[in-house]
Amino acid sequence: MKKILNKIWILAIASALLVACKKDETRAVLSKGAPNTLTANPTTLVLDSSAANRNNTAITFSWTKADYGYAAGVKYTLQIAKAGANFVNPREYTLEGGLEQKFTHAEFNQIALLSGLAPNANGTLEARVRSSVSPYVDTVYSAKITITVKPYFIIINYPSLWVPGDYQGWNPPTAPKISSVNSNGQYEGYINIAGGTLQFKFTSDPDWNHTNYGFATGTTTGSDASGTLSTSGSAGNLYVPVTGYFRMKANVPALTWSVTKTTWSLIGDFNGWGADANMTYNPATQVWTGTINPSAAGGFKFRANAAWTINFGDNGANGSLEYDGSNINITPGSHTITLDLHIPGNYTYTIQ
Repeated sequence: MKKILNKIWILAIASALLVACKKDETRAVLSKGAPNTLTANPTTLVLDSSAANRNNTAITFSWTKADYGYAAGVKYTLQIAKAGANFVNPREYTLEGGLEQKFTHAEFNQIALLSGLAPNANGTLEARVRSSVSPYVDTVYSAKITITVKPYFIIINYPSLWVPGDYQGWNPPTAPKISSVNSNGQYEGYINIAGGTLQFKFTSDPDWNHTNYGFATGTTTGSDASGTLSTSGSAGNLYVPVTGYFRMKANVPALTWSVTKTTWSLIGDFNGWGADANMTYNPATQVWTGTINPSAAGGFKFRANAAWTINFGDNGANGSLEYDGSNINITPGSHTITLDLHIPGNYTYTIQ
């Protein structure tokens, strides 16, 4: 009899626990929080790369608590994405119960660039807060807000050679550079040469006191030239055959050099990937500019000399260019586009 009573008690307790669990589970599944409200201060900002400001707070996001009708441990995730991206692959910042997130100029600049905004141009980001308490309670989102931001370009200083010449007064400290992006002794860059005797040299430092590379051999083919280098301080000068905007290369391990004259143009869906839309070079701003007017959304690329041998696209959709990169997206309407190749290894563009 005692064993039977014990079994009855065990069954009763188990049944009570099962009913309680079912009630708790039902209550959790049905419970849904009221979304919070997100604000940003400021909502329009120009990011500053100066030493005085880059580590100072640039923007502060604040939000109210999500209301679940009971005391809940809420996890808040601030999501930031390029406007129009529908928060696909957003930048995310999670806080356990926190109601504020601050970013410095440097931090928010990185967010803007990684989100796909072009440097040195106004762009728009969207932000929202996701609130969650458990897998059994529906996630809620705040209404999105928009932030207008102008990010700055982060210049990477690669190993370089200076290119002093008659076109700039044979002055290494003020000479443009070509750089080795892979730090392997192979240098490249774009330089406009439009005066003097069209002669130049490469120097390992911004002076004449270290290694300078001069002429050993050279062969001219139309507006291009190539040859071998000499490290003798008394070696002759290198040269370009004509005035123009040149892609310059120097391979220090192999002691070779080349110059290729370039003109730049735009090609894409807007013209059926047919006849190029020419760009114009401005020596004062050191950028190429062109205008296109696509009737529909599509893609485009930059290319030199109306050929695919030298072309640029944008793999990261962030305003930074790569050789043979992906097509660059553009919306319908008239757009002024700039191409900036004057900082070696840091090639950029803007769409206005």
